[in-house]
Amino acid sequence: MIRNRSLAVLLLATTVGLAACDGITGTTSGSPIGVGSIGARTKGTGFTTNPQIAFYRVSGATFVSAPGVRDTCYLAAYSESGGSGTTTASILNAGNYLTVGTGSRLDTLKRTGGALDPTYRSTLAAGIPYTPGDSVVITVPGDRTGFPTSTFRGKTAEAFTMGQLVVPPDGSPINVTWTPASDLNAAMFITFRYRSALATTLDRQIACSFVDDGSGQVPATIATAWITATTRDMIAQRVRTILSQIDVPLSYFNIISAFDWPTPISP
Repeated sequence: MIRNRSLAVLLLATTVGLAACDGITGTTSGSPIGVGSIGARTKGTGFTTNPQIAFYRVSGATFVSAPGVRDTCYLAAYSESGGSGTTTASILNAGNYLTVGTGSRLDTLKRTGGALDPTYRSTLAAGIPYTPGDSVVITVPGDRTGFPTSTFRGKTAEAFTMGQLVVPPDGSPINVTWTPASDLNAAMFITFRYRSALATTLDRQIACSFVDDGSGQVPATIATAWITATTRDMIAQRVRTILSQIDVPLSYFNIISAFDWPTPISP
């Protein structure tokens, strides 16, 4: 769901594993859910976004909540191509189009890929101009047999810059700093990728989640492999989320807004 593919599988898995997550169990026909992403891309001196939202009926799901993230790091394999999971879900309709308001702007998202494509997206090739950190209002017209009529509000992830990274001596922790979020309803994910001794590409990672207060630390106990690697880098992502429940019919809505560093370039 997260737009930057190099972070998508990794950070979504990290968030699901570490955030405050709600598992849902529906009836035999399952519960309606809406899931999607709002990611930032640079466009000249500004930014654009290409929101994507899809609706399904599922018998179980795990959702992402940025405020539940705590400082945690772990070692894992890394693959640039990522991976794909499987899920039992049926596609739902949520109306002819959705509206997304960012700041003072209002745009529509439509299903343009046919009945088998569940995703509502903008028809603007270059995306929607916006300022990261803008408020966002998502309005779902709804469908009688699909996802119910609803409106959701939140805030998009703010832009940030990383502080200069100093590679410490082996046996020391790695300290990182960044521009902190404006409140504690955001989370920071930082990934330290490296190439192991017998590999030809980046194949390992230290995946970290941090409370978004502007600083974090990778423990010395797991930092050695990255510190001593001859090929290594660091990528980061700020995440804000909307996680809402509708009581009748019982439905769930989960949107991830992300700002990546380095930030992808808009078409």
